[in-house]
Amino acid sequence: MSFLKGAVYLLNRNRFLKIIIYLIILVVGVSACSSIKKSIYNTEIAIERFRSGLTLKTIDIENQKISYLEGGEGDTVLLVHGYTASKEIWIRFAKILKDQYRVIAIDLPGHGDSTASLNHSYSIHSQVQYLNQIIDKLGLEKIHLVGNSMGGSISLSFTKTFQAKVKTLALFNSGGVTSPQPSEFQKLLKQGKNPFIVKNIDEFNALTDLSMSSPPFFPWPVMSVMYQKYIDRFQINQKIYTDISRELWKSEHVLKTIDVPVLILWGADDRLIDVSCVEIFNKNIPNSTAVIMEKTGHCPMLEKPEEAARHYLDFLQKKNAS
Repeated sequence: MSFLKGAVYLLNRNRFLKIIIYLIILVVGVSACSSIKKSIYNTEIAIERFRSGLTLKTIDIENQKISYLEGGEGDTVLLVHGYTASKEIWIRFAKILKDQYRVIAIDLPGHGDSTASLNHSYSIHSQVQYLNQIIDKLGLEKIHLVGNSMGGSISLSFTKTFQAKVKTLALFNSGGVTSPQPSEFQKLLKQGKNPFIVKNIDEFNALTDLSMSSPPFFPWPVMSVMYQKYIDRFQINQKIYTDISRELWKSEHVLKTIDVPVLILWGADDRLIDVSCVEIFNKNIPNSTAVIMEKTGHCPMLEKPEEAARHYLDFLQKKNAS
């Protein structure tokens, strides 16, 4: 009897063996599918990065690896993302800026491809110090600083502490103050529900819907891989949220101390941080300009990068000319 016939004979005689082999094939197939998805995702990100003229780089601070994207020449624009986000949210926005500016988009400690350790502090104060170390390590002197959400809180506190290092500040749907009108996110928190605590794909999709009013097209399998990455980072995300929650909405007292020109850019349909915050920022920051983008949510640079970049470049042009 040949080997093949013998195998068929055993499979026909042993149902248990058939089940075991089927399960092995299934596990291998699922693993391969997951690996293929990650490979496609990484390739798509790399292509997007290449098209935007950005280069992936790393530096080290305090035994932490910091990953960042860089491209263009001229005055430096430093882009700081929000909670659970990463440098990639700025790629299409940065593409438009890099023809006139040197653009750097960082992964904050605990985020993206930078070092994530449960032993580090991720409070706003700590992240301001990390940001200062990053700026010094990169040899930057005077920068145009842009922060979104938590990144806005960090950028605002950084500007207050290290004002001599900042030319202009831009706050995109920024944390830092309590909105007069509670957002949907704040209402959920009062009900004991935190949408950032995700346990399944439906909750992840709900968080995406909450974050963006006009989400860009995400090719297959980007959303699937993003969801798995989010689940894999559950512990560090929890640690960061606990650390930032004590300071995230408590920067109103520093607004009047900001001397540099400030752009306040907001999506009118932001369901995470209500657009009513704009009035507080604009009223209390001495040299501020406010722009509200219609049909836009919490991430204008990702949802409508061309429009967001146009508003930002107009702001820089006017402030550089004055």
